[in-house]
Amino acid sequence: MDLSRRDFLGRTAAVAGLVATGGTGLLLPEDVAAAGMENFWLQDRIISCRRADTKEKRDIRFFSANQGYLNDGYRYACWLMRDAKDGNAVTNIDVGLLNLLYALQEWARLSGKPDPVITINSAYRTPRRNASIEGAARNSLHTRGKAVDITMRGVTLDQLRLMADYYKVGGIGIYDTFIHLDAGRYRSWRG
Repeated sequence: MDLSRRDFLGRTAAVAGLVATGGTGLLLPEDVAAAGMENFWLQDRIISCRRADTKEKRDIRFFSANQGYLNDGYRYACWLMRDAKDGNAVTNIDVGLLNLLYALQEWARLSGKPDPVITINSAYRTPRRNASIEGAARNSLHTRGKAVDITMRGVTLDQLRLMADYYKVGGIGIYDTFIHLDAGRYRSWRG
């Protein structure tokens, strides 16, 4: 990711201080100290997600407040984000991408969304499968474990775009039925 870890963590910690924004149904960051959430990144990081194609569902704890990043949780996240359509091929998933998913999901929870499960439509793709997908970028970050296409229960695609855009840490693509997030340079588009 182009943003330093410190900058990313600082921006994300701001999620905890919230003020309502008109019309979006979301809360936006304003003042961390006022909300008493200075430890946003020091608590356990759990993402609740499911795969659209295999129907697998799991809460993945990939970071522990006491132990740091958890190898078992990280490996399971990599497995869940595998290319299930090409021999269940697995690669290392960018940790910054997992942190972004965690931040977006926590933001939704803090905004009062009761069960914002992330549905993974596509994550890692083998280069062979990526080449077979019409319209897929030849050098797609999906082939390097740095991109994911998702939806989130109870959160519109435009709301997800607004939340992801706040962090400015990677690519944000809005499509008809999902949002693309990646750990590349900051940019946004509509597909």
